[in-house]
Amino acid sequence: MAQAVKNIDLWKKVLDNIPTSYKSWFEDEKKFLHKHITKNAQILEVGCGDGRSIKDVLDITKNIAAIDHDLKAVDDAINNFKNYPSIKIVLADAKNIPFKDETFDFILCLTTFANFADNKYKILEEMKRVLKKDGKIIISVFSEDAFEERMKVYKNIPSTIKKVIDNRTVIFEGSGEDIVSEQFSQDELKKIFETVNLKIDSIQKSGIGYICKLKIE
Repeated sequence: MAQAVKNIDLWKKVLDNIPTSYKSWFEDEKKFLHKHITKNAQILEVGCGDGRSIKDVLDITKNIAAIDHDLKAVDDAINNFKNYPSIKIVLADAKNIPFKDETFDFILCLTTFANFADNKYKILEEMKRVLKKDGKIIISVFSEDAFEERMKVYKNIPSTIKKVIDNRTVIFEGSGEDIVSEQFSQDELKKIFETVNLKIDSIQKSGIGYICKLKIE
């Protein structure tokens, strides 16, 4: 049996040989962040990995905190931003974000939302808690059109797929909270966000993904 591969390892292999579909999505993410994030804003990234998205906003603000529950991801991110003392990267569970209420102007969760499974509601509630009342949450997710491109990536890594549900949810071999990868329609996202009293301020389709800006209702 193949050894189970952690999600962070799969993601690193994707980034090392990034497909055009993913590259276009990430480029649109960066443009979206530059359009909406204000200068010197206080930012939290949830599920930062090794810091791909932190790099995208360094020219807007360096008031950045980030969390990930994978020790290797946190170590890599700390090393990548060791020359930026204002950037704080913490090993933490997104279901229990280690910051005070109403701390951040913007909370980012870029691509990682796909891996939250049933924890997504609790994590969104935590994001709301640490967000300032007039703040915004920016989330990017796989769209309903992503399945074919996702499977190309997963099969080429190679990843250890346990099962696929309804051509949308992929379950990987292994244990932990990041063995699930989902995609969403716009209607599904609206229902998820409404459940936790978040309103879609804007939503942009970008090839295989959606980029959403949310506010507290």
